[in-house]
Amino acid sequence: MKILKRYYIFIFVFALILGLVIRDINTSKFAVVKSSKAYAPTEVKTEIAEDETGDKININTASKRLLITLDGIGEKMAERIIEYRTENGGFETIQDIMKVSGIGYDTFLKLEPYITVE
Repeated sequence: MKILKRYYIFIFVFALILGLVIRDINTSKFAVVKSSKAYAPTEVKTEIAEDETGDKININTASKRLLITLDGIGEKMAERIIEYRTENGGFETIQDIMKVSGIGYDTFLKLEPYITVE
């Protein structure tokens, strides 16, 4: 009889926990995730590393905001590029961007298709 009683208690506790879990799934953060998908945009606009005319970005004249759109260039790096060109009179070739502290060959390879000095 004791074993049967324990079995019924186990089933009752299991059903109670299962019910609470199902209720939480339907009413808590899981429901927020489900409903937030309904409001997600179908198309996400991203800025491309080109200026307004669709040309490559001139690293001698580009603003900080435009430089940040380049892959691998953040706010601090854009400031360093502007500081370098101010102190040294600009870049003669696109390879000169590697003279900026923090821009190595790998970063240059990412930037090369998108930048110009003309």
